[in-house]
Amino acid sequence: MAATVHVAPLNDLIDHDTDSEEPSCVCGPQTVPVEIGGLVVWAYVHASLDGREFAEEVP
Repeated sequence: MAATVHVAPLNDLIDHDTDSEEPSCVCGPQTVPVEIGGLVVWAYVHASLDGREFAEEVP
């Protein structure tokens, strides 16, 4: 059994398509499999169009 989740930035320059079971958003989300207790969840990680992730510091 598999499920799909979307991880999208808030208050971005566009509204990201998070209603689809496919990665069809204009930002070209990255598909990442995540296993939780034997269940594989497909996470679509959306990129911001304002580039904020490039300015964030990684601890």
